[in-house]
Amino acid sequence: MFTKRWSLVVTRLLFFSVFTVGCAAILSGCASMVSSKEELQDVASNEGVVFGSFVINLEKGQEKESGWAFLQGQKAGDATYAVVISEKGFNPLKQNYIIRAKPEKEETFIKKLPAGDYQIQKIQKEGFTNLELNLRVNFTVTPGQTTYIGQFTVQFPDRLRVGSPVRMKVADAQRETTDLLKNEHDKSLSHVIKALMAIQP
Repeated sequence: MFTKRWSLVVTRLLFFSVFTVGCAAILSGCASMVSSKEELQDVASNEGVVFGSFVINLEKGQEKESGWAFLQGQKAGDATYAVVISEKGFNPLKQNYIIRAKPEKEETFIKKLPAGDYQIQKIQKEGFTNLELNLRVNFTVTPGQTTYIGQFTVQFPDRLRVGSPVRMKVADAQRETTDLLKNEHDKSLSHVIKALMAIQP
């Protein structure tokens, strides 16, 4: 019974790997995952628009920690995180896009992109750190369409270190996300299709 329960949990966990200098260079060249109202007024036939949201939740830590708590890792709540997105496939010159997020705060995004298949590749803690989370979360940009791709949530433990388990899920929160964006982007959200992000094992 224990083995079966463990195997079910493992399919929902990913692990932190060692941060490299190259990742910092990637972040410096990333474009924002938010388009302005003006940018969204001119969508070419080979472009589409996607929108959704990203959330980092934290597990509750101990109320009183010992002086040795730092050995369990860095406090997950004391940081800003970068979510890195790019088009799928090998292309050393492809554009990377970024969502910056703080724990327990939902970040909405709406972005005009060239049509194609995209992937959320990683989440990394900004600043001098050795932690990043490699991901394979896929979505598609459909030409001439505005697509809702979902609410992507990751749950971090209170403290992070290499090998920390992380849970993640994609949910449908289209109504709530639309309400947050419609004041500025009402025209772009008037005709929407739905194709939620898919977490690749």
